[in-house]
Amino acid sequence: MDSKFVNQFTRTFEVEKELYRYLHLTSPPMCAALIIIGTVMVIDVAASIVLGMNYANMAVFAMCIILLFVLFFRYFSAIQRGKERFAEDTNNKGKVTVTSTVTVDKVISETSDRETPVEVPFKNVKKVFVTEHYYMLYTDEKLVYAFKKGAFEKGKEEEFLPFIRNRIESNKRRRT
Repeated sequence: MDSKFVNQFTRTFEVEKELYRYLHLTSPPMCAALIIIGTVMVIDVAASIVLGMNYANMAVFAMCIILLFVLFFRYFSAIQRGKERFAEDTNNKGKVTVTSTVTVDKVISETSDRETPVEVPFKNVKKVFVTEHYYMLYTDEKLVYAFKKGAFEKGKEEEFLPFIRNRIESNKRRRT
């Protein structure tokens, strides 16, 4: 198969941190949830000031604080588990060289700590999302494959995202 894009970079724990930040704090569903919680808290505080402090308002405010605590606790515990898993995956080396190749049909991921490459057909890729420094492909197996921005050795980076989105959409149409 002819490769359309090749991306190579040294993977450190920064990739996981950016992934967890996206999943737990900045993804569209999480932003919507945080906005709703913030709005409820502001309305609750305003109602408490205007109507006087009552037990219902205090309970709503306390529930919002507890919910925010749970969300941030999940984020920080995911970071901790991710650090442990990353250290285990890299044999405590702290970094791995990743070479990802994209063909018309699949993504091939090779790392310096694995003997055989992993091949992911596009039919298994559910979505692509963009973080500050990476393009990330999310698969049916709930695995994420990262492509570092600015690290493309083959193919034009500005064509990468439209190509991936087109492949995902065409596979969705075939399934339905």
